[in-house]
Amino acid sequence: MLNELTSQDENLEQIINERIKWFQGNPRDTRLDNHPLTGNMKGRWAFSITDDIRIVYEWLGETTVRFLAIGGHKKVYRRRTG
Repeated sequence: MLNELTSQDENLEQIINERIKWFQGNPRDTRLDNHPLTGNMKGRWAFSITDDIRIVYEWLGETTVRFLAIGGHKKVYRRRTG
């Protein structure tokens, strides 16, 4: 997924790494637009990389997260069925 995104924009990898560093330093950094998800994604969170690209993740503990998806808004928030 990441290679697909970064192959289209050579600066995107740098932006992603910068946002992840911001998140590591302070998950509540307002520049990230970090927010809990609702509906079928309840229990998961997301933060912004660009206007369209998000990282979706879940908390595993007080200081540990697992990144679940990275991609465009429509791709990472698509409805999951079954």
